[in-house]
Amino acid sequence: MSFDRFLYEINRGFTKNQRNGVVFFTAPSFDELGFVRHGVTSRIGGVSEPPYDSLNLSFKRTPDTEVIRKNFEIASNAMGFSFDSLVMCHYVHGNNVEVVNAEHHGAGITRENELPFCDGVITVSPDTACVSLHSDCGIIMFADRRGRAVGTCHSGWKGTDLETVVSVIRKMESIGIDRSDILFALGPAISGRNYEIKEDVESHFRERFPESLSYRDGKIYLDINTALLKQMYNEGIPAANVTCADMCTYENREYLYSYRRDGKNAGAMGAFIGFSK
Repeated sequence: MSFDRFLYEINRGFTKNQRNGVVFFTAPSFDELGFVRHGVTSRIGGVSEPPYDSLNLSFKRTPDTEVIRKNFEIASNAMGFSFDSLVMCHYVHGNNVEVVNAEHHGAGITRENELPFCDGVITVSPDTACVSLHSDCGIIMFADRRGRAVGTCHSGWKGTDLETVVSVIRKMESIGIDRSDILFALGPAISGRNYEIKEDVESHFRERFPESLSYRDGKIYLDINTALLKQMYNEGIPAANVTCADMCTYENREYLYSYRRDGKNAGAMGAFIGFSK
């Protein structure tokens, strides 16, 4: 199968949900599993004041940690998670993925994050929910179709260059899950229409992921999700296992935060995933 055919055959689009005033998005393929609870938050439904209105989950954007924790509680309740079960990865623009469980509950949210530096977290525990934060960077949510593990990963251009998808696959395989059983969902991210880069970043993608680059008016643009999809293709992930939200953070001002669009005034969305009880 060619990569173009792979792109044609993957699943497209997330479902918009609203509960208790909170708007969040889910992948239909994950919803259909029946044992996965997940969602990507929007900016709608929280208590943050402008310009972060209203469901900002970034502690780095505002010093008011209690407001951010309240937003985490609001979001987790709306999506059916226990607030006390959340474990958040760092977002350090690497490719490390860690397995987490009950001993890590609250990491990065209600207490200091003592995990090794990582951009992704996986759990096999039915009582643990994984969280990653995003404002333009790629969202990689993943689940074993047999119900043994779920997780989420942050992937900026640096992590994508380091092949975060490959790291996820290897970590899942290390805990006994065959890659053919991994379902992937790529959430909202800045699109190649809007993510302008310079030659130094282009050089990282030109040879391995040329499909992710585009050129117009003398400028260079990168599509992170296309590079992530190419990694899935290279690793032999079936197209039927993949869903892409096809939502651009930069363009969707109503629902999504974007650092490239709003700079220091941008909040962050969260990708949440765990097991249904």
